[in-house]
Amino acid sequence: MSVALDALMAVIKRLRNRVHEDGSNARTSPRRQSAVESCALIVLALRNQRGPEYMWALHALLASRNRDGSWPAFSGDDPGSSWATAIAVFALAMVARPLPEWERGVAWLVNAKGREANWLWRWKFQNLDNSVKFDARKYGWSWMPGTTSWVIPTSFSLIALQDVRRAGLRIDGLSDRMELGISMLLDRMCPGGGWNAGNGVAFGVALAPYIDATAIALLALQSREHQAVNVSLPWLSVRLQHCQSPYSLAWGILALAAYAEKGLEFGDSLQEASSRLTMAITEADRFLDTATLAISTLALSAIDGDNVFAAQP
Repeated sequence: MSVALDALMAVIKRLRNRVHEDGSNARTSPRRQSAVESCALIVLALRNQRGPEYMWALHALLASRNRDGSWPAFSGDDPGSSWATAIAVFALAMVARPLPEWERGVAWLVNAKGREANWLWRWKFQNLDNSVKFDARKYGWSWMPGTTSWVIPTSFSLIALQDVRRAGLRIDGLSDRMELGISMLLDRMCPGGGWNAGNGVAFGVALAPYIDATAIALLALQSREHQAVNVSLPWLSVRLQHCQSPYSLAWGILALAAYAEKGLEFGDSLQEASSRLTMAITEADRFLDTATLAISTLALSAIDGDNVFAAQP
């Protein structure tokens, strides 16, 4: 697999220009907030070209951290977010930042739980609320504290925790917490494969999977040999052929490229998706947000053999 180098470099140039614009606005406008997701993705996307745009995103990411080690969704917000904390920890670990900058974030993630962890909510879901179908004993991570587990924050949390465990970090309860999160993902899969935002079935109706949620869940499950993975990969490969969203295309490419590194074949799906992603970015450049440009940069880099989300041995 390969992607034209000029296409990848063109996307990187667009990202750097956008970061420069956003960074200049942030420095001149004290009211402007930084989105933690965007900063973390920029750090990952520009980690091999550590120029001023990379440094701005890195400093903005570190400055957004809460006192308890978590990260909010936006700088200046108080509550820690599992999703934001996970992607911030992952980014800092991947670019080899010092352990004190992200270790407390790992501990925060290990202790964070969806509200199903509380016995009263678990009893409610099991006995009173029959509108959704899932095993409330299996919980992952929520978007915000005090809410129910969702697929994307659970997947991001697992991706981050798996990476820091491979790096040798030891925290009490880490492995058990990861196993519980994985069991939640497997339980919430949609019938027939793929993942929705939250549950596979609601009000007795099977819900349709989403491309981005499925891709991110598959990235979290790379280390697992499971039927859920076996049926979800073909679903993603087929749906990616008709995807028009650059953001979803990019996540789908990252997931398929990660499994391609394990020897799986996806025909021309990856190459076709990368071509459509490049075209979509070109056509909608000024309408794309910074996070989409960053994740698109990571996706095209993955086609070229540099997939930051591929599980390391």
